[in-house]
Amino acid sequence: MKKATYSLARVRELIAARRYRIRRSASMGAAELGLDETDILQCVALLDANTFYKSMESEQCPGLWQDVYRPFFQGFQLYVKIQLVEVEPNDMLAVISFKRR
Repeated sequence: MKKATYSLARVRELIAARRYRIRRSASMGAAELGLDETDILQCVALLDANTFYKSMESEQCPGLWQDVYRPFFQGFQLYVKIQLVEVEPNDMLAVISFKRR
């Protein structure tokens, strides 16, 4: 069974604490669907184990892992990739990809 690298509870905590970054490509992907930052954050906060697809090593930063989810949100089947940048005490959530699957 595949297992996510990052705890979704921790992801939700970081969103609530406003400790996140949305990469430009994710914002652009959302905009193409008529969605905005609020929608991205709502979708990511609603992710669950049933929509988990895989963990993959970052192409740009080997050694860092990214979790990929395939949720259905606001009528779209999506491809959502997230990563936690773990630098205590200032962990950050990074939304790497947010696009139609």
